[in-house]
Amino acid sequence: MPSSPPSIPRRVVSLASRASLVALATLVAGCATAPGAGPAPGALPGETPSAPRRAAPSPLATEQRFLDDWFKGTPVVIALQGSGPLVVEVPLVHSFDRGSVVPKPALGAVLDRVAESLRRQPNTRVSVTAAADPGAAASQSLARMTKVREHLVARGVAATRVVLQPAGTPTAGAQLLITLVAAPIMRLDDTTLPPSAAITRNR
Repeated sequence: MPSSPPSIPRRVVSLASRASLVALATLVAGCATAPGAGPAPGALPGETPSAPRRAAPSPLATEQRFLDDWFKGTPVVIALQGSGPLVVEVPLVHSFDRGSVVPKPALGAVLDRVAESLRRQPNTRVSVTAAADPGAAASQSLARMTKVREHLVARGVAATRVVLQPAGTPTAGAQLLITLVAAPIMRLDDTTLPPSAAITRNR
């Protein structure tokens, strides 16, 4: 009768099981640091993926917030129409005294802040409309617009950036439309450019 195989001591079995667990843990740890945890597809070695860039805010939206902070709670209307223009309206009662073409202090305060906005955003210009008194001649409207431009120029705005517009049928005593204009093209002086490498080789 064949003899039964010798029994393996329990201590030896425990050691073998412990060794298996250690080997399994090592394998799992190796999988956790496998190449699949590397940089995102398309990233260069050593390059960390960056968050998507946010579009820069529109200069006119920035100026709308600036003017809103100053005149919130007043009758001054400040509204951005889509991507532009930025509309600033001051009621007639706060713009001019009857029969006068000189801006009232309330309108002057608005013009001071608009001038500050224009100085901060050099690629903008402003169109000015000023209403005449009911029944007054159209020349009064032009004289008021001229005074508004003079006020802005006195605050550091170039006269070429202030456009006078006919009043038509205005809804406010004074209306200013701030718009973006194309940045000026920088022209280079040809005499300051280095000679072409191709021309130099052919000489």
